Amino acid sequence: MNPFEILTRAGQLRCLRQLAFKALTAYAVQAPRLTAIQHEGNTTFRMDSANGERYVLRIHHPTLRTVESVRSEMMWLAALRQETDLVVPEPIRTLDGNLLTVTNVTEIPEPRICVLFRWIDGRFLDARLTPSQLERVGAFMARLQLHGAQFRPPDGFVRGRLDNLTEAARRMAGLGTSEAHLRQKIDQPADEATAIRLVTETCSAEDGAHVATLIRKVRDIQRAVGQTSETFGLIHGDLHQGNYFFHNGQVRAIDFDDCGYGYYLYDIAVTLSEVNWRKNTPELRKGFLKGYRSICDLPTEHEEYLDTLITFRDLQLMIWKIEMRNHPAFRDEWVSDVKIILNDIRTFLEH
Repeated sequence: MNPFEILTRAGQLRCLRQLAFKALTAYAVQAPRLTAIQHEGNTTFRMDSANGERYVLRIHHPTLRTVESVRSEMMWLAALRQETDLVVPEPIRTLDGNLLTVTNVTEIPEPRICVLFRWIDGRFLDARLTPSQLERVGAFMARLQLHGAQFRPPDGFVRGRLDNLTEAARRMAGLGTSEAHLRQKIDQPADEATAIRLVTETCSAEDGAHVATLIRKVRDIQRAVGQTSETFGLIHGDLHQGNYFFHNGQVRAIDFDDCGYGYYLYDIAVTLSEVNWRKNTPELRKGFLKGYRSICDLPTEHEEYLDTLITFRDLQLMIWKIEMRNHPAFRDEWVSDVKIILNDIRTFLEH
């Protein structure tokens, strides 16, 4: 049998389906039927039980998260469900009361962390997004940030910073760092050097230099904004239109896997980055910011930093694709995707 890492997407999903069925034995579900939803960093399956209930099973990539960091994500979700009326995923506990389970099968070399959520109904919108819908998303994000600001993490809560660039930095963030310590850091020399070297080696020295310039610009913005409770806190960090949807006009959000500590401006930039090249981008941005400002303050001078942070988000995605280039989801397209982002970075820096 071929090693798991070199299998096709279909081959990997066959193995992960076996692991999924084994993981579900830890839960009180009846005769589950699985349908693959996504297989990139993590793998998700829709799970339909014999009694008609529907869930989502997420199987974590083996190197990107720790048990402690995944459990912490579940803790925040549980608090959001209990303390707000925001519609976010409901973590399902195992038969012995845990928020996750760790499972292994012989076909996959590493044990995998698995979590189960109750299904949330709704409809994804993308090309049809309107400014009024983005206004609702902006208000939703602001309310998430407000809850994150007042949330008092229980013992053992571990989530990292969201302005890191490489897998090694993300992995270190899950090994136990206090919020107070995270607030003290802006420059991340080892992470930045690794990212620049990776781009230089896979692309060119000129591209590495452009990346270094962009990183310096971002760090200057972070120093100007500061890391006070008004500008920095616990955020979703990945609220694009694949992670929010609508049900009877109500915004709902999923996939808190990237949640952690970051700048509120960065949280906004992530959402706006995904609608940044549309004909009605100015109207969409205006709608989002109107909704956000209906809940939280956003100084005009801070708004001027958004384009730089949007470009930084693109850089993060580019580094991730380079690091994941051997995964079936990226093997065929990572080179062309990286070239597009590098061109966008050059254009941004020139103008």
